[in-house]
Amino acid sequence: MTRIEFYSDGLLLKGIFYKGNEELKKYKTIIMCHGFGGVKELLLPKYAEVFSEEGFDVITFDYRGFGDSEGDCRIVPEEQIRDILSAIIFANNLEELKENEIVLWGTSLGGSYALKVSTLCDKVSKVYAQITFSNGFRNNTSHLTEEEINKLKKTMDGLLANEVIKNKSLRVNLKKLLSDKQSLEFLEKYGLEFQGAFNIKLPFTTANNINKFSIDEILKNITVPVLLAQADLDIVNLPSEMEYIYNNLNCDKKLIHIDGGHYDIYEGENFKKLISEQIQWFSK
Repeated sequence: MTRIEFYSDGLLLKGIFYKGNEELKKYKTIIMCHGFGGVKELLLPKYAEVFSEEGFDVITFDYRGFGDSEGDCRIVPEEQIRDILSAIIFANNLEELKENEIVLWGTSLGGSYALKVSTLCDKVSKVYAQITFSNGFRNNTSHLTEEEINKLKKTMDGLLANEVIKNKSLRVNLKKLLSDKQSLEFLEKYGLEFQGAFNIKLPFTTANNINKFSIDEILKNITVPVLLAQADLDIVNLPSEMEYIYNNLNCDKKLIHIDGGHYDIYEGENFKKLISEQIQWFSK
């Protein structure tokens, strides 16, 4: 493991480079894109360590404003996508990785990003995306009535007006934005270990940024092989969103199902099953 640094829009981003096992060298760099509010030390190391043992070079990093990276702590998909593109440029110019293919690995929100970036950068050779969504608004409002949607829109309009007119932003903790049962259990489970990561406050208008983010229109443009993993009991990013992605891809593709919720994908037999599939897919 080596600590790395690179810039994105002038902001210094921090990451970790896991050097692949030389005896099994695959000549592929896996760039890992974490999910909503995540940091490089949360959940990703267990994957990176297995990948590097199998001969893959791996890069994990913090998006701007998170973890060790510079910038304002906020989630704007277009900004975080530029951070991933900067990570690709960095990897392609690191002497020992210059000859490697680039593989994008994304979980949750990072899965949508990985799919999107594959259409923006011809350096990407494969994508793995798990428990993600294609359309933020469709995913996040499917359980709301029309009246509730209108009320949410009115609230967001007021908050956005305050940001524009008064430069005032309502910031809330993660539990306000990740308020579903599965997310609250996850935050409770890892809360003590990752207090710094979980005690952040994000603009409440982050929800609006996610609702506006969609990859519906670019799915047909993806040409690289895509491996997908869906949690059939996911209430954070709905199984129907994973199926939408799979059904609208025209490339070499595969969808794996696990019997569990959003965060069950990271543990136990689900983890073992999926990482084995990933290694096979990346090794092709």
